[in-house]
Amino acid sequence: MGGPVTDPRAYALRERYHAHFGGAELPVPVERIAEDLLGLAVAERDDLAVSGMLLPAEREIYVNAEDVPARRRFTLAHEVGHWVCQCLEGKGPPVMCRAEDVSESADRTLEREANVFAAELLMPESAVRAEFARDADLAGRFGVSAEAMAWRLYNLGLVEAQPS
Repeated sequence: MGGPVTDPRAYALRERYHAHFGGAELPVPVERIAEDLLGLAVAERDDLAVSGMLLPAEREIYVNAEDVPARRRFTLAHEVGHWVCQCLEGKGPPVMCRAEDVSESADRTLEREANVFAAELLMPESAVRAEFARDADLAGRFGVSAEAMAWRLYNLGLVEAQPS
């Protein structure tokens, strides 16, 4: 495990949302956070070459309509991560997650940062640890894919086997 596996900005954003709007803690209402709290327009498109895209100047996020719902939720959280971690902090390019941004030859630093943010936003460490021994369907409880949950459990040190 290299690098951080949690992001305090995701925690703060989730807390700010619940302070303003209340509601159930899980699954985290990522679309409402994006739209109601951050003022971003979220739409699905079936013509994307990537899973998602953030257009900061337009305050728009597009997710790939052909992806399964759990994948779209993680993608949306990832794009919110770009908004919070790069745009609001004044760093990053004007369009995020274009095909050239996620290619094997691209600098993956911003993508990793957005992934860590998304994991913490959707799968808060404290909630994952609390639910780990009680709930057999953690992915369903958090509204994420089995793969995303497997990586979260591994990164938090709750399981030893690295997901394949």
